[in-house]
Amino acid sequence: MSTISVLLATLVAIGLPQSGGGNLLVNGDARRGAEAWTPHGLATIEQVAGIPCFTVRSGGSFWQDVALPGAAAGQYAALSGRGQSERINADGAITGLPYLYATVATADRHRFVAYWQGQSMLGRPERPGDWVPMWGIFKIADEARYVYVQLNQAERRGVPQDGSAAHFADVHLHLFPTEAAARAFVEQYR
Repeated sequence: MSTISVLLATLVAIGLPQSGGGNLLVNGDARRGAEAWTPHGLATIEQVAGIPCFTVRSGGSFWQDVALPGAAAGQYAALSGRGQSERINADGAITGLPYLYATVATADRHRFVAYWQGQSMLGRPERPGDWVPMWGIFKIADEARYVYVQLNQAERRGVPQDGSAAHFADVHLHLFPTEAAARAFVEQYR
């Protein structure tokens, strides 16, 4: 069975995760092109094995501005997606790998109260073309009103981008009343 067939079978078998509320991201599956996303630099929508994907190259990115619901404070956000890279560095450098990231802003949109990074937000495929899950769970600060979700390529100092692509699919942002509920949601990606 080809890698493409295995990927398609895996995505069909896994299905989309479910939560108590809907995905706060609009068009997280790229099926409507870049609708609701703002591209920067080399950022396009491409088909990978028949699946529409957000594709970034050479420092390009996509971002989406999400208004949090009024009762979000104190809840737990699960930011998740799947990533793939055309580039795997033999020395383990992260340059070129897919990376989810978000900043959380107050109502005036000028002050940031959180930076969502780390955890498992960096996709680390073993081979080019392998899809891997990416996720992070974060408690929503009392002052939080907006989340700026970003789809990026990681970069290590001294290791330049080379034009290779990182792909993103099935990007989700869901809120949960407890950390345990958010963890149960992201377990579906593993």
